[in-house]
Amino acid sequence: MYAKKISGDNIAKACSHNLRISVKNAKFVCKAVRGTGLKGAKKFLSDVLKTKKSISGKYYSKTTKEILNIIENGEKNAEFKNLDLDNTYIIHIAALEGTHMHRRRRKNKFGSKIKSAHLEIILKEKGKKAIKETKKSKEEPKKSKEEKKQEEETKKKEQKREEVEKTKEEKLDKEKRGLKELEEEPKVEKIEKRKLKPEVREEEKKLEK
Repeated sequence: MYAKKISGDNIAKACSHNLRISVKNAKFVCKAVRGTGLKGAKKFLSDVLKTKKSISGKYYSKTTKEILNIIENGEKNAEFKNLDLDNTYIIHIAALEGTHMHRRRRKNKFGSKIKSAHLEIILKEKGKKAIKETKKSKEEPKKSKEEKKQEEETKKKEQKREEVEKTKEEKLDKEKRGLKELEEEPKVEKIEKRKLKPEVREEEKKLEK
């Protein structure tokens, strides 16, 4: 298990267990290399082994050898995955405490502790997005045939309701228009009667009787 969970097609991993190196020293070397390009990291560590460069004034020859080995292992895994080595960089490298071991027993006392450490490295190719397992994209579950049928039926029912509501609204509009026309007709008649002469009005009243 890796301390940082990262997965994807553009990722290459490598790890090693119970190496005879100090965890404290390995952390310093890992920090100096973390985030750098693959080729740049290899060159830097080889220069440290040749004492051309140093890490905060020290060389850590034993730990740099082991870390260089694990970087080369990660490079081989990246080649196997057909990653572009010029664009790959170290996204994660860490040193963890190994199993606690002791040397052989001496008389009535236990022997001194043996230093051991686990190393792990993750390489990533630039230009592609890695998928973090901690934040997985939740895929929508595929709908069954029955669910699809139910959705179609509900859509049809909604369409029918909308059509019925539209027809009701149209009927109400027509009824309102008819009532307005009926109300307007007698008003027009009264206005016309007022315009008539008084003699004509009297004759109309007699005819009505």
